[in-house]
Amino acid sequence: MEKVGLTSAASTATSARTRERMSRRKNLAGLCAIAAVCIVVLYASQRYTSNNYSTEYFRPRERTANQRILNSHNKYYGSRSYGGSSGTSYDSYPSVHNSSISIEDVLNYQRVLIEASFDERSFAGEKLKDLTPETDGRPRRSIIITTWRSGSTFLGDILNALPGNYYHYEPLLDFDIVQIRGPPNDSVALHNLRHLLRCNYNEMENYLDFGRTHNYLFSHNTRLWQQCLRFPQFCYDPKFLGPFCQLFPLQSMKVVRLRAALVEPLLEDESLNVRVVLLIRDPRGSLQSRRHRVWCPDHPDCYDPVTVCDDMQRDYEAAIHLSERFPKRFLVIRYEDLSLDTYGKTKEILDFYGLPFHPEVKAFLDTHTTQDIGGVSSTYRDSKSAPFHWTKELTFDYVQKVQESCVSAMRNWGYRNATSERELYDDFNPLLKYRFS
Repeated sequence: MEKVGLTSAASTATSARTRERMSRRKNLAGLCAIAAVCIVVLYASQRYTSNNYSTEYFRPRERTANQRILNSHNKYYGSRSYGGSSGTSYDSYPSVHNSSISIEDVLNYQRVLIEASFDERSFAGEKLKDLTPETDGRPRRSIIITTWRSGSTFLGDILNALPGNYYHYEPLLDFDIVQIRGPPNDSVALHNLRHLLRCNYNEMENYLDFGRTHNYLFSHNTRLWQQCLRFPQFCYDPKFLGPFCQLFPLQSMKVVRLRAALVEPLLEDESLNVRVVLLIRDPRGSLQSRRHRVWCPDHPDCYDPVTVCDDMQRDYEAAIHLSERFPKRFLVIRYEDLSLDTYGKTKEILDFYGLPFHPEVKAFLDTHTTQDIGGVSSTYRDSKSAPFHWTKELTFDYVQKVQESCVSAMRNWGYRNATSERELYDDFNPLLKYRFS
């Protein structure tokens, strides 16, 4: 009897363990089934429904060529957001010479990318189609006017961090190392700027020919350059560039060869909807920085303190006039003020341009303002110290030479003279308040 009881108890325990294992298996199978259903539903929702920002015009089109482009994009670009982080090199990405992919295929795919990145909530509910030239919209056009080595690459990259931005980088590069102050170059320069702001690449032969042998003309325009690398057969063709540019709701431009007085016709043209920031830098800082550039010393417009300071004074006089005439569309920012209060001044600039302080802008600032990385053209800088390197690197004799050439310009723009070598090298603060009068 005792053995029977023990056998019965053991049998009962075994049955309980068996039932427990079966229960676990059923639970696991049930969880797997639920997970599979969720994956199917998620895939179906992503595959067959549009995102929150879609419009009828920009709905992705089911085309084989688009799928090939998408596969290529996923393979070589990974999970990084389209446009990439500023400073990223795309030169290693392979080109695609598939004759079955047309310009229209690339345009269709770019529409999808822009649609996916556009958040109408950042533009007070304004629809994407109301901002894109190809749908007769009115894009937000922003221009930076400055001169060489004055912080414009940094500010330009801030604007280019905005999703949906098309960046006209140095559109007057083909004019060589000169400042355009009037005839004979001003009419051609303004013709080119107007054409580019309107996404018109016709009658721009010199500009395009220059770009074919100087990639940096386009490479800073990250969204264009990605497609140029992958489809080089289209890159410098106006039939591609014009329609491609017209897809973008934001158009930014930085110009270092045009003096401020000459932007007045652009501001007068209401159809352009342009807003201009004049970016000013202490001439001692910009001249010190230019010493590192091999292209500068042979050109008086670049290296001569008298010429540089005369331009600064003329820009001051132009700024007074333009500020009075276009108070909502012309703004002055000193590079030093932007560097010392990068987040605050960036918000001020974006607000002036009618642009949002987007998370991508914050991400750019978070990664580009705390440490020095790269060469003299890098935008990775300790922003609080970058504008003042000149105080430790220039001789006092050279500083005096610049100051003697810049009496009016430095006084008007709020830059203090260094009065001795000891003062210069002992944490010299060159900044004073300035105002237009």
